[in-house]
Amino acid sequence: MYYVGLDVSQKLTAICIVDNKGKVIAEGKILTLPSDIYSWVTTRLDGMGTIVKVGLETGAMSNWLCHELTQLGLPMVCLEAFQAHRFLEAHRNKTDRNDARGLAQLVRMGEAFIKPVTIRSQASQETRAALALRQQLVKQKTAVENTIGGIFKAFGLIVQRGHLGKGTFQRRVVEKLCEAEIRGINLREAVTSALALHQTLEEQITVLTR
Repeated sequence: MYYVGLDVSQKLTAICIVDNKGKVIAEGKILTLPSDIYSWVTTRLDGMGTIVKVGLETGAMSNWLCHELTQLGLPMVCLEAFQAHRFLEAHRNKTDRNDARGLAQLVRMGEAFIKPVTIRSQASQETRAALALRQQLVKQKTAVENTIGGIFKAFGLIVQRGHLGKGTFQRRVVEKLCEAEIRGINLREAVTSALALHQTLEEQITVLTR
């Protein structure tokens, strides 16, 4: 019986295979591609025995790798990042190689010692992506509003905020631009560019909200 630890980075993944007594059987690095990882592991254990668990800790690429490697036939488990970090701290020299070793030993210890994380479905990840992107666009829109409002405030002009319907903020800003020009303050060119960005953000937020 064998246990595998994967220390994943964007480009390369460190891999360590240990047996049921904790002895290192093989270790190395491979490109962070499911097919490459699968080939590396299975080639080194060809006919030697059963892979009980393959463990990696939660991260940006863990959902994708777990799904793909599971489909290829590896028994995957995703480890809670805080627990894995605490366990790996015990290693004096923190390297990718040592982290892969530590993860292999952690999955070897069994379910009584590890905290597996539920892997989201692809549909769930797609929904999460849409929500995250919408949130980011809302932050950008608010930042543009704050910047424009701050520019007017420096000239003693206050752009009213509060509840804003679609296009309300732009109309209020145009009103203030007219007021500024009456006072001889020239902000139209700069603020109009910012308003175009604001309108684009508002339109895309509507798309993601739908």
